[in-house]
Amino acid sequence: MSPILLVPLVVLIFSALVIVHESGHFFSAKLAGIKVEQFSVGFGPQLLGWQRGETLYAVRAIPLGGFVKLAGMDGSMDAGLRSFNAHPLWQRFIVIVAGSAFNLALPVLIFFGVYTTVGAAEVRTPIQVSAVDTGTPASTAGLQPGDVIRSVNGHPIVAFEDLRSSLDAAKDTPVTVVVDRHGLLVTLTATPKLDPTTQSYILGFHPAITTYKPGPVDSAGRAFRDTGDSIVGIVGGIYQLATDKKLGGLLGPRGLEGPVGIAKTTARAAQAGPLSLVGVVALLSLSLGLANILPFPALDGGRAAFLVLELIRGRPVDPAREQIVHYVGLALLFGLIGLVTYNDLLR
Repeated sequence: MSPILLVPLVVLIFSALVIVHESGHFFSAKLAGIKVEQFSVGFGPQLLGWQRGETLYAVRAIPLGGFVKLAGMDGSMDAGLRSFNAHPLWQRFIVIVAGSAFNLALPVLIFFGVYTTVGAAEVRTPIQVSAVDTGTPASTAGLQPGDVIRSVNGHPIVAFEDLRSSLDAAKDTPVTVVVDRHGLLVTLTATPKLDPTTQSYILGFHPAITTYKPGPVDSAGRAFRDTGDSIVGIVGGIYQLATDKKLGGLLGPRGLEGPVGIAKTTARAAQAGPLSLVGVVALLSLSLGLANILPFPALDGGRAAFLVLELIRGRPVDPAREQIVHYVGLALLFGLIGLVTYNDLLR
């Protein structure tokens, strides 16, 4: 994809996810009766702005996030009973976590929309080979389109999960694969390889797919299940990066991605088609929601942690001291973004 189209596309997608996130804070604050002074997309100098009622809506120059400014979050009570700190702790907690909640809910809506309009796709069982990638263990072993996978190392393969677990158990050691080829059983030997994207061992072939359109209830169930599986995958992937020395750590060659890495991922998805791009948007929304809920200063999770501390102590932390902690956290956060962006460029 041309950079002329890619850059606006990435900015548009990320800005949309920011709007979703900040809308969580905005609507929950409005419902609680907290005064919302500003709703901004981006940081830095204001490019556009319009006042509607008591709220200033603004677009700023640096499209790396956004914020909702609530009256009284700095500890002041200028807005009286409509100040943030004038409200019960449970309401303030909901307002803080609502942004991440909206980001986590968006993929459910995306998956549900895809299933009810385009339909769902499942790996056909028994597993049949649709295509074989060149230069892969499957190609080297002689796997052919039309082959039906019957067993791996003597373990029957009924569902795709059976194949995945068998390959993961073998890791990078040779496995015996029995396939049904036009009614004849053929035994092949292949050495699985690690897929850095999924952190699973693969042979390098595409299974045959069955498509159908589920009903609303089935679509909703699948949407929640896929969202949960994606969350588990993201958390599991980060855990592996942090604990497996072979992967090089969180800031290694397979580590966290910054804006450049996200742009490359989005470009590949856009070239693969609308459904692939929608899937990446869903994963980005989940990642944004999970990252923001971490108990790190300047993030929503950090602010929520201060509310938990207030609950334990029975009184709030001094707002001035809390703000200093968040400012330090914000500086560290921008430093981390700079570091992962540098790693993106090295890749």
